[in-house]
Amino acid sequence: MQNTAMLIAATAGKNPFGTYLVIYFASVILGNIGSFAGFWIVFEANFGFVGFLFLILIIFLADMTEDLVWYSLGRSLRGTRFGLWIEKHIPGHAKAEAMVKEKGLQWLYLSKFIEGGAPVITFSIGWIGVDFKRFYKNSVLSILLWLPVLTGLAYAIISGLAPLAAANLKMIGWVALGGFVLFVVLDYAVANGVKLLTKRFMKDGESEHLTNREKEGYDSE
Repeated sequence: MQNTAMLIAATAGKNPFGTYLVIYFASVILGNIGSFAGFWIVFEANFGFVGFLFLILIIFLADMTEDLVWYSLGRSLRGTRFGLWIEKHIPGHAKAEAMVKEKGLQWLYLSKFIEGGAPVITFSIGWIGVDFKRFYKNSVLSILLWLPVLTGLAYAIISGLAPLAAANLKMIGWVALGGFVLFVVLDYAVANGVKLLTKRFMKDGESEHLTNREKEGYDSE
């Protein structure tokens, strides 16, 4: 494991473009854990401050891509034969749809802090026909809210574990694995904290809910 971790860091340092490309797709597919892996790789490859800023841009674009893909899928599949199959067979779909219908785009903000939560919520937002401009604006804002938290967690974990890896290069793989586990645990804790704040401060009458027009469009189907 340690040899693999060192090989990844060495390869990343020799091919920055390929590294950022891998980080982009990993963030799109894996979500938060893929983004954290990007921080770890860029840190180990010593890309510097400019490389760090470029990493933030790549993660932002990856998260935006993920949102657009799942929103578009939800919007285009509703009413199709495959959409009917989803309604009948995908576990949790009805619950996610009901939550989004009731709370509107509030759930988009919360989903950013939940590992694997964004695709389900974003798909449901597209599924019930939320206006694209409203979705896009809230998607950008939710990412801008989430990125500093992600960056803070990643920096705290990596800077805390880096001395352990530096002290014993043979342990770098295990230190990296410990960092991933710690990130998942802290990400879960942050998600629960955000969930509590969301329940406390976001009320039913706020502007993030579906507009009357969207609700009427949903109910008429």
